[in-house]
Amino acid sequence: MYIDNIISFNNIEVSIDKIEKRRITGYIKLDDFSYRLIFTYAEDIDVDRNIAGLILTMPAINYTYFSRKLILNFPVSQLDIKLIKDFMVINAHEVFINKIINRRYDYIKPEFIPSESDINKENADGITELVCPEIVKDGNPWITDREKVAIMSSGGKESLLAFGIFNEINMKENNYAFYFEESGSHWLTAKTAYDYYRTNFGNVMKVWSNTDRFYHEALKHLKIIKQEMIDIRSDDYPIQVFIFPLYIFLLLPMIRKHKIGNIIMGDEFDDPRGMGDYRGLKYYYGIFDQTYDFNRMVSVYFRDKGINSNVYSIVYPVTGYVEERILMERYRNLFLQQRSCHSCHEKDGVIYPCGKCSKCLGILLFIESAGGDPRDIMYSDTDMRLLGRRLLKSRLRLDPDERQYAEYKLGFSENGSMEINHVAGMHIMPYEEDVLSAVPENFRHSIKKILSRYTDGKYELKDNIWVKV
Repeated sequence: MYIDNIISFNNIEVSIDKIEKRRITGYIKLDDFSYRLIFTYAEDIDVDRNIAGLILTMPAINYTYFSRKLILNFPVSQLDIKLIKDFMVINAHEVFINKIINRRYDYIKPEFIPSESDINKENADGITELVCPEIVKDGNPWITDREKVAIMSSGGKESLLAFGIFNEINMKENNYAFYFEESGSHWLTAKTAYDYYRTNFGNVMKVWSNTDRFYHEALKHLKIIKQEMIDIRSDDYPIQVFIFPLYIFLLLPMIRKHKIGNIIMGDEFDDPRGMGDYRGLKYYYGIFDQTYDFNRMVSVYFRDKGINSNVYSIVYPVTGYVEERILMERYRNLFLQQRSCHSCHEKDGVIYPCGKCSKCLGILLFIESAGGDPRDIMYSDTDMRLLGRRLLKSRLRLDPDERQYAEYKLGFSENGSMEINHVAGMHIMPYEEDVLSAVPENFRHSIKKILSRYTDGKYELKDNIWVKV
């Protein structure tokens, strides 16, 4: 069977090293290769071995598809076991379909690309067995406040907009910004916003980690990967697609300490018409951890475990075009801190976007089509002048209607049909009765009121077409 041929490890083991006042350390062992993970908080924490172990496990899930067993050497509950098993199967589908079959870059050795007959449920599910020697019951429920929110913050438009909205509709002392600092250059993307938040707002939380270095080292032990490709700079990871679960679990000690009842993700609009199955196999195009299904799965798990905190997004009904417009017109000081780039660089103390990567091209497209000036957030005249030419060669990860709508507004495209006008509206998603149904009632009306001022009405799917209602 195909899955047997790509297995690289007999065992992946997760073990706790130390739990200190501001630091959690542990080991992920991939057969003979062992890596010490470090998570350092900017404030004191009180965390038990169950939560610490779950934090350490999240990065390992990225590689369980290639292992016969995942062994967790710390106490877990039956709820933890179910969640991790679900995570492993979903991750397996994402890796098999999105990274190996529908790969964007040539990371996979030719001999490990599946044949037509290999594309089936057995190979998509994988064969990984979860081994948990220490089973415990979950502890007492956590007391949280439904008015307190933690915004997962990165310096991108989604988290900046969410932070701006909550600072407007909620008491400022109830709003927390959570930043994850990696040991590599990725931190440059978030640093501008983080420094601004630290100067102008309270309740700014941060965790430093060397997880990105673990990801890089783990790739060297996967036999399907072309090793010469690992260090080539690109806008996509060779394997890992399970990124945000780690951030959420890292936040849990802060949730307990500050009694935070809401975890705000930055999931913007994704057109459900482009999210079909692949030959009958369910997958999420590599963004499962940025979807409603993920938010609901984790929210239900938290509720059943006694962690009384909901996970959701407030920007999922609107497109990137609308987000940039609101930021520029309503929260300009936050807009100026935006750095959405895969390859930021620092010069004379100022962080600049590269202007060339797929992320930058999308941001340039949205800002200009919304009537803004990209130079406000450090894009150059050259970036603006070459945008049209670069778009012709790009692989933007945008919904087709979003790209077409913005390009039409800028004169890059002549196709401006009525069917793409929904890009400027709010979307009622298939899983809800009205717009923003996934947001708790205590915030819903105020958020809807703000979004309504910058959008062209509500749209819902009818016969697979977005129709204004």
